Amino acid sequence: MSKYGSFAEYPPRSLMSAEAALLTAWASLERFHDELVLVGGLAVNYLTRPGTGLLPGPVTMDVDLGVTLAADGGQYGSLSDDLMGQGFKRDSHGRFARQFESMPIFIDFLTEHPTALSGTASVDGVPVGVFPGVDRALATRRMVQVEGKDLFGGVQKILLPVSGVGALIVLKLNAFAGRQQPKDAYDILLTVTRSLDGPDEAVASFHAEAKANNRGFPRAMEALRRHFLSPDQSGPLRCAAFALDGQSLQEDQETRRRQILERMVTVGRALAESH
Repeated sequence: MSKYGSFAEYPPRSLMSAEAALLTAWASLERFHDELVLVGGLAVNYLTRPGTGLLPGPVTMDVDLGVTLAADGGQYGSLSDDLMGQGFKRDSHGRFARQFESMPIFIDFLTEHPTALSGTASVDGVPVGVFPGVDRALATRRMVQVEGKDLFGGVQKILLPVSGVGALIVLKLNAFAGRQQPKDAYDILLTVTRSLDGPDEAVASFHAEAKANNRGFPRAMEALRRHFLSPDQSGPLRCAAFALDGQSLQEDQETRRRQILERMVTVGRALAESH
């Protein structure tokens, strides 16, 4: 997945371009719609309210789709065939990429495997990343109305299955546990504090994943305890660095930094509470 270390490094139109790639791909994947769910940065965008102030908002250059392990296009073509027909090409890492304006946009697939916790699996002949928690993202899908222009300039209006908030937080915490990238911490804070259902419901949705036996939940809890419970831990520090763009800190920026650290710790402790 393509990630930069700070918000300011993302091109201004990157979120819109990722959405255009999603709308383009979705039109060609009709046979797989029941076996797909949106996760990642675009999911954060659709599950949160717009806001101003402390956090600038969601951003991404990727389309991340969870897919069932058994997805199969059968005689009518594969996932790869459908995307290549829309101009996406497989790169050397197996990702689907398409140039749009001055930037490459990527589509990545994730799946859950009954015995593996990492690595890759083959879905409909396409190698996809194995990620515990994808099955819960599929099980908790909520339908979101999305309208916009695709990569060809055509207007598309779709009902899109997006991961439930709790399952998405589990996936984000697992991602942070594996690579400690600042954007993952930032996305967790954004997902909780600007949740469409409210922060308390987002936290409750995360806790519900334990009772639902989400296979990614134990690692998510470990990540919270190791990285998110005090302002000098990796999660809050990286979250603040991402939002503040790595700029030299003046007095007002230092105030913002402290506020972000405190809010990330508050969220981290709420997620870890009673577990």
